[in-house]
Amino acid sequence: MRKLFWLFFILLLLNTACRKERRERIFEMTYPNFEYQLPAGLSQFQSRVFAFPIVKTDINNYLQQFGTDPSAIAAINPYYATITNNNNLDFDFLNEVSVRACPVGTECSTFDEVFYLDNLRNRSLSRLRLLPTLRNVKPLFSGDNFRLEIVFFLSEISPFTMDCRLEMGFEAVR
Repeated sequence: MRKLFWLFFILLLLNTACRKERRERIFEMTYPNFEYQLPAGLSQFQSRVFAFPIVKTDINNYLQQFGTDPSAIAAINPYYATITNNNNLDFDFLNEVSVRACPVGTECSTFDEVFYLDNLRNRSLSRLRLLPTLRNVKPLFSGDNFRLEIVFFLSEISPFTMDCRLEMGFEAVR
């Protein structure tokens, strides 16, 4: 009987400890088609940064479209991001990718990361599905604009020029 009690107690602890905080999604904010060209011959000793200095948040459009106000939003979290190679070539020369969002007029740092994917060396992928971070970008996305940077860390010299496209989305939750 005592063993059964402890087993039940441990299962109860695991259930409450591992339960993820569930928030209700209010709306999804999508940002498609950030296009850029990754040139051939880039050195693996220096990261390559593609910056979009002014990106509109369109927060007022989303608030109006979904009939809500900013006070109802508890957080705006990264949801999904995909980098697609339009030439259908592999990203096997990459080591890591980082997507960063920061205020306009500043350079983004590692702490501004919203999506990432690492351990890419020698993987034959022409489409990268990035992982979201736990960062709440509500303070940044409550304004009109933000700066977006896509940072590539290469594991070897880039062998060819690639036409790429980033699509990403965030979710506003209460």
